[in-house]
Amino acid sequence: MIDSDVANEIDDLYAISLALAASERFELQGMVATHFAQWAGPDSTDKSFDLLQQLLEVSGNQGRFPIARGGDPMQYSNVPTSSEGADLIVRLARQASPSNPLWVVVLGAATNTASAILQAPDIQPNLRVVFHARCAHHWPERTVQFNVVGDVIAVQALLESQVPLVWFDTGTKLTIPYAETKARLAPMGATGEFLHRFRDQKPQFAKVTKGFFDVGDIAWLMDPTLCKMEVVSTPRLQRTLAFERSQRHGEMLRVSEIDVDRTWKLFFDSLTRSPQIR
Repeated sequence: MIDSDVANEIDDLYAISLALAASERFELQGMVATHFAQWAGPDSTDKSFDLLQQLLEVSGNQGRFPIARGGDPMQYSNVPTSSEGADLIVRLARQASPSNPLWVVVLGAATNTASAILQAPDIQPNLRVVFHARCAHHWPERTVQFNVVGDVIAVQALLESQVPLVWFDTGTKLTIPYAETKARLAPMGATGEFLHRFRDQKPQFAKVTKGFFDVGDIAWLMDPTLCKMEVVSTPRLQRTLAFERSQRHGEMLRVSEIDVDRTWKLFFDSLTRSPQIR
C-alpha cells in the first residue's frame, strides 16, 4: 500500500501512476492520503485525499482498493495520532503475515505508518516499510528531508520500531524536461495527459530541474538493480535532526544512487503497456 502527501508535490502523482501500471509486480491493497507538514495547514490531508481520488478516477482505478485520510502530525513521543489511515494500515497488516507481509511505501510524512505501529505493535512482523527519506548529501550525519521534518516524532518512532525498514535515500536527479513529457506522456491517454498537464499547475513543476523524487521508490521496488543498496546500522534521530549512533539499534536497508535513465525507461515502458490505467 502507499501512504502519500500527493497534493504537496507532482512526483507523488507520477509514482502512484507507475504503481498502478505495474499490476504484474504489485497487488495494491490500499492508499492513505497524508498531510504535508504543519505549515501546510489542517486541510492538507483533505487536499491529498481529493487529488488521490481524482487520479484514481482519471486512470480508471476508482474503487479498486480502499483509500483513507491520515491524521495530523504526532505531538508526543510514542503517542499515535488516530486516523482512518492508521486504522487501514493496521487492518491490512493483520491480514498479512511474516511470510507474506504488507509493504507500506511512505511517500510523505511517517505519521500514519508510525501511528499504526504504535497503536498495534503486534503488526510489526507483518510489515515492511519503505520510507522516502532522500537527503544523501547529509548522510550519515543528519537529515533535513521534507518528509522527516514534517513529523520528526513519527520518524523517531519508525526508526525505534522493530519493523524491517528501507531508508530510501535517492531520487534528487530524477528530472525530465517539460518538452519530453509533452511529447511522450501527454499522448498516453487520459492518465498521461493528466500527469503532463499537472506540470502547468505551478511554475516549478515545469522546470527542467524539477525532481520527480518519489518515482524512484516505486521503480526500485520493481527493479532493485536500479539502485545501490547497503545494510547499515539503524540510527536514532534527535530532535535537532542529527543521527545518533552511540547505541546500536538493529539494522536497516539504505537505498541510494538511482540510475536515472533506466528509471525513466521503466516508467514509460510500464505506462505504455499497462492494462490497469487508461
